[in-house]
Amino acid sequence: MDKAILSEIQQGSHQAFEKAFVFYYAKIKTFLLGYVKTMTDAEELAEEIFVELWQNHEKIAPEKSFDSYLFTIAKNKAINFLKWKYATRSVIEMQAPATLYHSPEEEYIAVEKSLLIDMIVEKMPAQRKKIYQLRQQGLTNDEIAHMLETTKRNVESQISLAMKEIRQQIRFFIIIFM
Repeated sequence: MDKAILSEIQQGSHQAFEKAFVFYYAKIKTFLLGYVKTMTDAEELAEEIFVELWQNHEKIAPEKSFDSYLFTIAKNKAINFLKWKYATRSVIEMQAPATLYHSPEEEYIAVEKSLLIDMIVEKMPAQRKKIYQLRQQGLTNDEIAHMLETTKRNVESQISLAMKEIRQQIRFFIIIFM
């Protein structure tokens, strides 16, 4: 990307940003698809990257490699998305009711984990607790943000903090009692 265009973006030029968007969007989306494996997720992440890029356009350093900058952001965004996705799946699996094929010990551990998660959630700050509970009910981050009159980024941050707290406590539980 031409350094003059990057300088214009840094100074807030919508036309220059549009040129960069047209030039990079498909490349970033394809790159993300290699990580997240679904076109919907890749498109959503690519859009988030460009929104954040515009929101932070003054931080662009025209003298540095814009390709490296943009693809590093994309890689980090994809990795964070996958961490969140698999952490959420893990918690949901831990909260799933035990099947008939589990031993009594496994059922006991599953119940203990479920109770532990409930206790952890109860101790969370009110907003994080509410956001986590709404997410567990199947609402999207956008729906939660709208309902609670906050930003989607705040919802994502609170979910991430909740999941981190739950994972830490469960690891501690497993180390102590297993």
